[in-house]
Amino acid sequence: MAAPQNYVSVSRRPPDVEDYIDMMRRYRSWIIGPTFAGLVISVVVAYFMPDVYVCSAAMQIRPSAVSSTLIPSAINGQMMQRLQQMELEILGRDNLITLIQTPKLNLYPKERARYAVEDVAEEYFRKNVHILPYASEGPNGAQAFRIVFSYPDKLVARAVVMELVSQFESKNVVVQQEASTATSNLFEDLVKNAKEKLEAKEVELANFTSENQGRLPENFQSNTLEVQTRQANIAAINDRISQEQGKQSLLESNLNNNKNMQAQVEANLTQSVSTPNQQVRNTNLTNIEQTIVGKQADCVALENKYQPNYPDVLTCKDQLKTLEERKADIERAEPPVQPGSTTRVVANSEAARQLNSLHSDESGIRAQISASAQEIRALEKNLADQQRALKEVSDKISSSPQVIQKFNQLDNELKMAKDEYTALSTKQEAAGTQQSVDEHRAGEKLEILEQPITPEKPASPVRGLWVGIGTIIGFCVGIALAGAKEIKNTSLKNLKDVRAYTNLPVLSSIPLLENALLVRRKRRLAWLAWSSALIVGTILMSGAMYYHFVIVPQVQ
Repeated sequence: MAAPQNYVSVSRRPPDVEDYIDMMRRYRSWIIGPTFAGLVISVVVAYFMPDVYVCSAAMQIRPSAVSSTLIPSAINGQMMQRLQQMELEILGRDNLITLIQTPKLNLYPKERARYAVEDVAEEYFRKNVHILPYASEGPNGAQAFRIVFSYPDKLVARAVVMELVSQFESKNVVVQQEASTATSNLFEDLVKNAKEKLEAKEVELANFTSENQGRLPENFQSNTLEVQTRQANIAAINDRISQEQGKQSLLESNLNNNKNMQAQVEANLTQSVSTPNQQVRNTNLTNIEQTIVGKQADCVALENKYQPNYPDVLTCKDQLKTLEERKADIERAEPPVQPGSTTRVVANSEAARQLNSLHSDESGIRAQISASAQEIRALEKNLADQQRALKEVSDKISSSPQVIQKFNQLDNELKMAKDEYTALSTKQEAAGTQQSVDEHRAGEKLEILEQPITPEKPASPVRGLWVGIGTIIGFCVGIALAGAKEIKNTSLKNLKDVRAYTNLPVLSSIPLLENALLVRRKRRLAWLAWSSALIVGTILMSGAMYYHFVIVPQVQ
């Protein structure tokens, strides 16, 4: 069995510039081949790719021609919000399908032959149409946006952009009119409901006011004043009733005295007349006795009505004492009666006259008593009326807090209903004005800032860029292949390798001698391969250019 060989691992020396040049010279075919292949492939791909034309148009939002301070906008939502809504509708799948199937556009015929029109709208059309912000604001500070569409046919691309612009314009008019009409109708209904609510609150407050007359807030002060007035009137009536009752008692006492005096006078209607030896009794004595009897009756009546120390009682007793003293004086002055004289009974004219006077006084007293009784009844009736009115006013005052609270609540609700009705009426007028402005096209409107122009040059593909990138990729692939070959080849290439790996001095070098026939054969094969590759590559690139510059324009 042979002994195992011992291998020594030696690290490769770092290459220098000459080594890199030698590598490129040794592996030039590995570098040039992929580079040429990348050139051919990129040219073929670039010129077989269809041209894509990009057409665009710019639209701006022109502010309202009428100042917002004169006519404030009543439409909720700004123009940009409405544009977003319009964009969703215009770029919706249903509208895209309609555009695709429009005969004058006839978009994506090849794709529609292979896929469903819904898929074409989603996968092709939606990816090629864009709504982008404008690079800068439009004139006069108006906001603007750009409509961009990409399509292989430049005329169709412009037609699609013009159709989208037309849809935006018409849709904006429709949206503004719908918004104005809807706003006007909405505020009309709101104003109608607010008016009905206001009328209902007015009727409710009127009914409550009529049901609670005298209990309302504006009546509280007058009710308080009326209570005070009624109380003062009741006190005054009570005083007058007390006075009339006292007067009536005095009149009744006088009436009793009159009756007593009538009885006394009736007893003296006849008198005894003396014979020549006898004189008639003193008339003044008789009168004073009658007056004393009447005064005694008055004093008894006053004592029954008042206390003994009442001023009227004391006065009456003083007057009675004075009358008794006068009677005593008259009796002392009267001459004594002669003995043996004879008397006879005759009519007393003075007593008759006095009785008639007492009857007349009795009639007057009774009339006064009757008048006093009527006055008392009238006062008592007035007192009852005043007390009843006082109770009514007191009841109103006692129930006023609840009534005032309910009244204030209804009044506040009425004020709120009025404010709501006024605010909605103002907004309704503004909505109507805005609708008129929109009808006259004086409000915010959408107009074309830049007309769509038929593109003269395709936006993609950029063929020079594609060819350059393909060639660079091929060159990089060639470099990678050459590097791999160099790493795999571990032979000594030149004298530097010999000196580096053997550490021996090199006296001289002998060039590689090859068979001339083999060398010529290898060269012919190389030239044949390169010529074939060059011819095939040239044909492919020429065919791609011919297809792009000749066939494609004829088909279009």
